[in-house]
Amino acid sequence: MASAEQKEKKILIIEDDQVYRSLLISTLRKAGFQCTFCIEGDLATKKLMQEKFDLLISDYLLPGTNGVEIIRLMRKQGIDIPALIVTNYPSELLHISNKALGRTKIMAKASFLPDDMPKIVLGMMN
Repeated sequence: MASAEQKEKKILIIEDDQVYRSLLISTLRKAGFQCTFCIEGDLATKKLMQEKFDLLISDYLLPGTNGVEIIRLMRKQGIDIPALIVTNYPSELLHISNKALGRTKIMAKASFLPDDMPKIVLGMMN
């Protein structure tokens, strides 16, 4: 059962793969989180400027602006929420570029099950 605190937490999910996005949203909503989603980076950047979120979960490769650039833009605007990049391409270059992104974690999609996501999210928000 979701805590009252979880029910108040808003997550923006940026994922262009419909199946993976639906699985993430379903799992997180079942755990009690409020989820909003975008399928491309440019719209997500606008949404981040218009609404307050507690966490960003983004794929790396997206139509439009990629996940790392979204976080860079977010940080330049003073938005300091934790961010999680989930990707099928966790290259060494991506990890190096991550160091300047503040509270950002990068995970390979294959490294966890969708059912693990609520625990991962709670760990990032604390």
